[in-house]
Amino acid sequence: MEAHNYFTCIAYDSVDFLIQSKYVVFGLYLAVESNAKNIIFNSEKLPHISLGSFLENTFSCKSLEECTTVLIMRRSDFPADVQNEIQKYTETAFPLSGNFALSVNSLISSKDIEISTLHLIPEGIRKMQNDCGICAIGFVPEENSNEITKRILLTPDNLLRKLLSCITMGESEG
Repeated sequence: MEAHNYFTCIAYDSVDFLIQSKYVVFGLYLAVESNAKNIIFNSEKLPHISLGSFLENTFSCKSLEECTTVLIMRRSDFPADVQNEIQKYTETAFPLSGNFALSVNSLISSKDIEISTLHLIPEGIRKMQNDCGICAIGFVPEENSNEITKRILLTPDNLLRKLLSCITMGESEG
């Protein structure tokens, strides 16, 4: 299989969020406060942003289990504007490794997904959805069940832009 078929899957009750695995350096289960703006990982202080509540509120979903999963990502995989916003929001400089942390309050796994099962968002709403970090969707029947799994492919840079703009607007209103 080609590398573009590998995804990090963040599983919630009604939807699986997918991020191309090339963005994720490590995924591990850690007890992290959702409001912590930095964490210590591998003897480094990393900027930290919690995505869990944002995903749950935006997509009306719930975590499958009570856990916190931290995704370690590379600063260099993100545009300069996103890097600046991460640093500004977390008030934490990027360490020498250039890594930062995103956390979710759900399980993660690696999945090999056939790209043809994902479809572009309809053109009429594509820009609005892309601005929120959604670039493709898929609906897959569950084996031995009448259930359908919804999959949403996220672009982490646009997702972070949206999250950080919502946080900034919320802080300016409060």
